[in-house]
Amino acid sequence: MDRGEPRVIEGRGSGPLDAFVDSLRAAGIADIAVLGYHEHALGVGSDAQAAAYVEAALPNGGTIFGVGMDQNIVSASLRAITSIAGRARLR
Repeated sequence: MDRGEPRVIEGRGSGPLDAFVDSLRAAGIADIAVLGYHEHALGVGSDAQAAAYVEAALPNGGTIFGVGMDQNIVSASLRAITSIAGRARLR
């Protein structure tokens, strides 16, 4: 959503995270580069929540961290990137 309106962004990459970061850069939303990634389950069983932790580089040389949680690890990872992108826009 962009100011309450749906917005489609597109990107390419070697996987979902890489493509999402590319799409954010191409759309002028956030210029970040993933430096580190870690994931783990928060509980046991097939319905356990997943947590994803991402470290990203900013154009000014700084780093920023994001965390995402979801039952789907890809969704958790994208949430972590979204967290970073939202804060990177404010810097």
